[in-house]
Amino acid sequence: MIAQDVQDYLQSLAGQWQYPSDTVDTFKAGDPQAVVRGIAVGWMSYTWALQRALSLGCNVFITHEPTYYSHRDNNEDILRLASVRAKKRFIEENGLVIIRCHDLWDQMTDIGIPDSWGHLLALGKAIDGDTYIRVYETGGRRAGDLARHVAARTAAYGQPGVQLIGSQEKIIQRASIGTGAITPYLECVERFAIDLAICTDDGMDYWRDGGFAIDMDIPIIVVNHMVSEEFGIQRLSEQLRRRFPAVPIHHIRQRCMYRLFGDSK
Repeated sequence: MIAQDVQDYLQSLAGQWQYPSDTVDTFKAGDPQAVVRGIAVGWMSYTWALQRALSLGCNVFITHEPTYYSHRDNNEDILRLASVRAKKRFIEENGLVIIRCHDLWDQMTDIGIPDSWGHLLALGKAIDGDTYIRVYETGGRRAGDLARHVAARTAAYGQPGVQLIGSQEKIIQRASIGTGAITPYLECVERFAIDLAICTDDGMDYWRDGGFAIDMDIPIIVVNHMVSEEFGIQRLSEQLRRRFPAVPIHHIRQRCMYRLFGDSK
């Protein structure tokens, strides 16, 4: 099997949406004709994650987010940084093939990012939404209790605490989630009549959306972008194992991008 076979399979899953000609789901490094020795799957192709892939005998890395720090990985100016040049050299010298699987997995139903996130949060069956947004009934829970519930579900991914903007006493009947950085707070409020939005730190403007949340009394729970997508990436690795059972496939597990520190006094 060659790397192109992996890419062809991923593109074949795009039957539920028209595979766009300008997708970012392309080869980011390496030879598409390279024979696959093993596949590593990770949310982001950090240098440490690529090193881990090599240590596991993998020469193909499937990444959800960019390798070279811009959405299309086409910012040549970033090579002015020595660390970026070193990363590029490391990839090339080790013959790594990097394939991005972003647009597909953000739109894939059931096992893709949005439904996997809802499943992880144990919110039940979505009652409304669109390609990237899901809306759930929450049974009249207080916002503070719902925030604690979300934190309990994200703790295993390195985020034992979440942020709540707005009243913790607000009674919540309908809550929305988004997909990665696609968590448009005001759109969810206006289109889906929600009482609370679960947004990511990349998917909202704190000063603007936070102001709306406080003044409109429609709270926001804020989680890390990576945490909201990691379970979906795990499911991507599982899907590839089902399709290519003879190939070693490893999920390179990643965690919340930051750590919280408090005053030690």
